[in-house]
Parts: sequence; structure tokens; C-alpha cells
Amino acid sequence: MKRIITGLLIFSTIICGGPLTFTPAKANAGASPAQNIGAAAARERGRALLRQGKASEALIHLENALKLFQQANSKPGEASVNDLLGELYEQQGRYDVALKRYESAYEFYAVESARPVNQIEVVKALSPRDFAYNANLMLSKIGSVHFRRGDVARARAAFLRMTVTKPDKSTLEAAAQGSLTSGSPLSGVRNVGRGLGGVFGGGSKPSVSSVSGIADTANKLQAPFTAYRETVIYTTYELGLGRVDYLGGQFDSAKKHFENVISATVGTLPVIGKLRQTRRYRAAARTSLGDIAFQQGRHAEAIKLYDAAAKSAQADERLDLMWPAQRGTAKSLWALSAQEKDAKKAAKMREDALASFRAALSSIETIRQGSLRADEARTTFLATTEDVFDEASAAFAEMSLIEQAGAAPLAGRALEYAAEGLRVVEQGRARSLLDMLNETGAEITEGVPAELLQRKQENQAQQQQLASQLTGVNVSADAPKRSVNDLEEELNRLQTEYDSLENQIRAASPRYAALTATQPLTLADIQQRVLDEGTALLEYSLGEKTSYLYAVTKNGAALYRLPARAEVERQAVAVRQQIIPASLRRALTDSTGESQRGLSVSSEGTGSIAAGNYATVSNALYKTAVEPAAGFVGEKRLLIVADGALNYIPFHALVTSVPASGADYATLPYVLKTNETIYAPSASVVAAIRQQAQSAGGTKGGSMLLVADPVFSAGDSRARGAQAAPVAVGAQ
Repeated sequence: MKRIITGLLIFSTIICGGPLTFTPAKANAGASPAQNIGAAAARERGRALLRQGKASEALIHLENALKLFQQANSKPGEASVNDLLGELYEQQGRYDVALKRYESAYEFYAVESARPVNQIEVVKALSPRDFAYNANLMLSKIGSVHFRRGDVARARAAFLRMTVTKPDKSTLEAAAQGSLTSGSPLSGVRNVGRGLGGVFGGGSKPSVSSVSGIADTANKLQAPFTAYRETVIYTTYELGLGRVDYLGGQFDSAKKHFENVISATVGTLPVIGKLRQTRRYRAAARTSLGDIAFQQGRHAEAIKLYDAAAKSAQADERLDLMWPAQRGTAKSLWALSAQEKDAKKAAKMREDALASFRAALSSIETIRQGSLRADEARTTFLATTEDVFDEASAAFAEMSLIEQAGAAPLAGRALEYAAEGLRVVEQGRARSLLDMLNETGAEITEGVPAELLQRKQENQAQQQQLASQLTGVNVSADAPKRSVNDLEEELNRLQTEYDSLENQIRAASPRYAALTATQPLTLADIQQRVLDEGTALLEYSLGEKTSYLYAVTKNGAALYRLPARAEVERQAVAVRQQIIPASLRRALTDSTGESQRGLSVSSEGTGSIAAGNYATVSNALYKTAVEPAAGFVGEKRLLIVADGALNYIPFHALVTSVPASGADYATLPYVLKTNETIYAPSASVVAAIRQQAQSAGGTKGGSMLLVADPVFSAGDSRARGAQAAPVAVGAQ
């Protein structure tokens, strides 16, 4: 494929960190054009599938692309695929594999960024600035993965390897006006990072005067791209270190980093400060300053900081920037209420806190039904959406317990608060299930018109292309033909169109609507649609400081406060260790301490029980998790909706009391002897399955599960008096 190098492309690669070419000439000697084209096509197909949540299909295309680039000896091609494979494995929670992919891409970009430059080489390949930008992107991803794993030291080391430059307003203004003069650095005045040899601050960087024939229009078009990208790199660096210091409890240092983000995005070029990524980072920094004030006990100040962040996000019409601030306001108000001595003021603060929690949950649901991925915010904000559901449900549960006048069942306002808390728990479970379906690539588009589905996928692809041009590793050799502002406006238009397509798809496919726009059951719905007179629901919500058990029957509801998640899960692990032989156990955490999806069990203190026995540890968990509601549910069938490590516990095998020494397993007082037990991921799922079965014509012709308790020993009391069966000759 013939490449035409214009003055515009030369300018973009030398000065502006513009689009990347496929390969340096030296690294791609002997490669046929067809090989590169085929590899690029496979990579882009894999990228599209990855953005659609089809990780398994994406992996096939990306691995094929990697093989083709290797055959073509295209190192930049390999690096671009490794970047995408890193994203794929990171989404799946396979962080070790993701890190290897990111590191591989980084190593190539870092080496290339150190190459000496002259005009002849620039025509054939990328400039060090381009490679340095890509290397910084890889380091930010590496740091983010370590942060998500809770590895403060490695996360900090990754961010410190970045080479960044603080944006300089006067230089940015010159870039926007196309008035850069000979020798004017496009980046700022100081290098604040380490690791890539000062490329961004640099002596090896050619001046504008070293390239002739550059049109003023090219300058005005390309310079803002560089200004924007360098601002994003700088704020990514500062935000990353701020998050790491926050996680490590270094709040003063974290505060400084977050303030640097705000300074860079507020006092910079107006057009850059208004773009999506800079707005995200600015809102994240403001919210994070509120988080620091909260952790330091300055709750009133935290509320002011959160409110400022929320108002800024609202002005930008960005719900994805609002919910963390709304959540922060809620938890700050709740904390202040505990310190308030005036009962009326404290009650008012609690109600205001609940209102803020409701607003945060509403924002999250609106976002997740639109064009943003559910996990998008976890690379920007300190909180996750899971935190909001946990904290909100705990607040409603505590309000119920405050209002509770007597023993179960609940009534009046206590019942109302408990009902809302249970609904939030159900809402969180529904969201987690949908997120898992998306991450695993489960097909939920059955019944969706093909034409609408195709338009949605094309829209996603266009959004990804524009996002890559703005801030991603751009693998196209073509120079941008549109301004940063034009690309942003087009991206906003595509997102509006995407939301419209989603609404059309939901209208055309009720099944898709039910899965993506979930409506969790209310307490009344659960009692009417899930439970019968002989069944009781036990639904658990484990929290960092306090856990809760919701017990619901056909005619009433009760709420119980349980120990913190760590204690409940410690007891659950102890039971599990008694049930499963050591050689067959599947660890709830891996050797690195990284939590498996859906679990947060610490491996600390979970060694084998030295002098215990099954009855002792099983009864301990029973007393914690079941006994509080035993009097309320009686001998009804138990519908168990567990949480955390409780999902791995057979509740029917728990022991209600510890018998005298000498008792064997057959005579233990198991829950099964008084209560039949069944399990479900949520009460709403039970209702959905029943509705689907009814719409499919009921259970006629369905499967049946038979469970028996056979006699294996002649000494079994149930076999006494039974006539021995004749044994056939030759039987073994």
C-alpha cells in the first residue's frame, strides 16, 4: 500500500503526537502489504467485538492479528494488539495476564521513544514523541491494574515511570491560534515524571522551524491535539498518584495531586478544559478531595467539596460524573448525623442522606441503561458503583432499626425503610448479574431486530474510533482531518443516537428490556409473586462494618443486624474447610491475595482448624447467620439469597446446636431436619424465571429432580429388620 507523506503528516508526527503509522521501516522490512492489511483487519474486528462485550470472539481475532503482525515483523502492530489483549484480560479480572500484555507493549514503545531523530527517519517512521505518548498510556494502564489489585507500591512505581509535562497556558493558547514560533516547545516548562528520558520536555524534540512547508491550517488543526493529549497524560499521572496515595493513607500528598489535576484542567485552554476526558478528571479530582476530607473526619467540608463536584457535573450534563459526588454527600451527611446532639437535626440529616443516596442510585441506573459501560468509572473515581448500593442499603436498614419499636414483624416506618433497603439490595444484585453477563459475553439480544442491532454495533464502532483519535493509541497512518472540538461534538451526537437506539431496541424486545432496564421487586412483590405460606426468604447483605439479614414471609418481614463481612466470611470459610478436603478446595482468593469476582474473603487467618470439629464451626455460623431469624421463620421452607462467601455454604447442612461428645455425623441436628432449603441469586430472579416459564406454557413436560437418602450400611437403623436381598452368583 503506497503511503503519501504530506507536510501535514510530518507536522503531526514531529510536533503534535498525531496519529501513529503502522511500523517503522526497519522493523517491518520484508513484510508484504497484504500481511499488514490482514493483520489490521483482524485487530479492528477484535477491537469491535471487545467493545461489544464479546470477549471470547474478540480473543480469536486478536490472537490471529498478533500472529499475522509477528509474521510481518511489525513491532508496532504487535504492540497495538497487546494493548487490546491487556484490556480484554483486565475486563475478565485476569490481572497477571493483562499486566504482561501491557508491559510488552510498553517495552516496545519505550525503546522507540529513545531513538535519535532526523527528518529522513521521521518520514519513514514515528517520532519519539508519538512512541513516548503510547508508552505513557501503557504505564497508566499498568498503574491502574495494580491499583485495582490494591498493590500500592507497584501502582506508584508504574505511575512514576511516566514522563509528563505540566501544561503551560501560554503555550497552549499559541497552539490553538496556530502561532507557534521557531523554538517554542509545544509542551510545558517542566518535566515532573521519570522514565522515558525527558522526551516530553525535551532536548531531542525538533523545533517547528526544523520542518518546512507546514501550512497554518495544519498548525491550527494539529496543535490542539497535542495540547489535549499532553493535558490528558499529565492529569492521568497526577490522578493516578493521587489515588495511590489515598489508598496508602497519605492524604496530604494525595490532596496535592488532586489539586494539580484541577489546576491543569481549570486554568488551561478553554477548549481543552471543556473536553470529556479533562472534565472527567476534573470532577474526579474534586470528588476525591471530598473523599480525603471525609476520611480525615472533616465531614462538613467534605459536603461542600462534593456539592461543588456535583454542580460542575450537572452543568456539564454528565451523570457519569455526578453519582460519586452524590454518594459522597450522602455518606458525609450520615456521618454528621451521628455526631449531632439535637435529635431533630440529626433526623433531618439522615433523611437528607437517604435523598442523596436515592439520587446517586438513580444516576447510576440512568447511565447503565445508556451508552456507558458499567465499569467505566472504576478507572477514574475512588468509589465503585457497588459501594453506593452497599452504603445505601445499609443506611435504609439502620433507619429501619432506629424506627423499630418492638420485635418482629416490622410495621410502620420501620417496615417502609426495611422495604426500601431490601429493594436496593435486590437492585444491586440485578446490576451485578447483568454486568457479569456483559463481561462474559452472554447473548442477551434474542428477539432484537437485526437492523437495530447492526446500527447499535456500528454506532459503538464509530464512538470507539473517535475516542481513539482523541486519547487512545491511534494505529492509523492518516492525519486527522477534523479538529478536537469537531470530534467531541460528533462523539456527543453518536451517544445521543445510541441512547435512542437502546430505547428502540427495548421497545421492540421486552426480553432485552427486562434484562437491561431491570426493575427489582418491592417487598410487596416478593410476598405476592415469590413466596407462599410455607416459604420464607432469608436475604443477606454483608457490609464492611455491619451486615444485615432480611427475613420475609408471606405476611410479614423482619430485619436483623449481623457482624461485619470479615467475621461472617471467616466463619463461612471455617465451615467450608471442614466440608471439603484440603486437596480439593478451591481457594476463595488466589496466591496474590486478589479477590475472585463476587467475593471479598481474605485468606488471612483461614488456616485449618486445629482442635475444632464440624459441629462446632457449623453451629457458630448458624448462630450468626440463621438463628436471629429462626423464631420468625419457624419450620418454613427457606429461600436463601446469600452474599459473599455465604454463597459457598450449604445452609441445610448447618448444625442448630452442638451435641454432647461422641455424636456422629448422622445424628447431628442439621437445619435440613426442620427446614427445607433452596437457593437463588436474588428474589427478583425467581420471579423472572417463573414468569418466563408461564409465558412458555408452564411446566408441562419439564424436568424433575429426585433426591434420595439411600442406605449403604447394614448397621444403619433404617435397615434393621429388613430382609437381606439375595446376592447373585458371581456378584462382585
